[in-house]
Amino acid sequence: VDFTKGFPVIECVQTCCLERQLICPICLEMFTKPVVILPCQHNLCRKCANDIFQILFVFQSRGTTLGSAGRFRCPSCRHEVVLDRHGVYGLQRNLLVENIIDIYKQESARPLLKTEHPSCEEHEEEKINIYCMTCGVPTCSLCKVFGEHKECEVAPLSDIYMKQKSALTDGIGALVATNDRIQVFIDNLQGTCKNIEDNGKAQKQALCEKFDRMYAILEERRKIMLQRITYEQEEKTQHLKSLTRSYSEHTESSSKLVDAALQSMEELQMDVFVQVTISEVTQSCEVEALESGYDNMEHYAVDFNAEERVLYQLDFIKGERK
Repeated sequence: VDFTKGFPVIECVQTCCLERQLICPICLEMFTKPVVILPCQHNLCRKCANDIFQILFVFQSRGTTLGSAGRFRCPSCRHEVVLDRHGVYGLQRNLLVENIIDIYKQESARPLLKTEHPSCEEHEEEKINIYCMTCGVPTCSLCKVFGEHKECEVAPLSDIYMKQKSALTDGIGALVATNDRIQVFIDNLQGTCKNIEDNGKAQKQALCEKFDRMYAILEERRKIMLQRITYEQEEKTQHLKSLTRSYSEHTESSSKLVDAALQSMEELQMDVFVQVTISEVTQSCEVEALESGYDNMEHYAVDFNAEERVLYQLDFIKGERK
């Protein structure tokens, strides 16, 4: 509602908002040599910032985890601020805010000028002192009695002013409260986001550990089964090598006897000893017959089709969320 120049409601609201922006959140007084808390850009009195830092430094020196040297949290947004070796005095001064405070204090120190009461455009000698509820505009008494607002519902302008000012103040308070609630909600969202990241990381680690365990079990079973095949392979191979050596020795001995026998046959009388020995060797030369399929190792074949199907169906536990 426009109450004309004589009732600067907007100026009052702007002044209140300006005062709110120039108040330190720690001492609740107007800033004194404000500093910028990077990177969040919130302001604090330098003394207040130094007091917070000193308190955290004392707690840290006692062995608690509330703070650490060169760090503290912004009281407005809880953002962690990292300080250099200069500490709080290494933060950049907000000269713009300082200039605004100086101008504000200078303007506040000036004596208030008496506000000129506006006159009615239709009746220049009459002051605007009532408010037309029907048309929604301020007017004068003559307009109500004789003018265009004589059929309208009116009320004292001061009453409407106070009512609208109170409503506007309530609206500002509601808006500030809403912003505070939204900020709390934003903080909760950020906290929930961090929890999701932490929980996701923990579940990934647990899943990797489960798969690593399965890999280890499979590797262990593979070694055991390979060892069984290797054992039978070496056993059969050693047996065949033993037979090969035995028959090779027998063949070599037989060849020598054959040579000796051939030499004896050239003489007139056959050597009885050689004849008997050849007969005995011939009778004792029996070849060991191997079992049918002795070289077959197919009894170690495996069928992992069922296990493969189970592995392809691996998934997370499905159930009602608690």
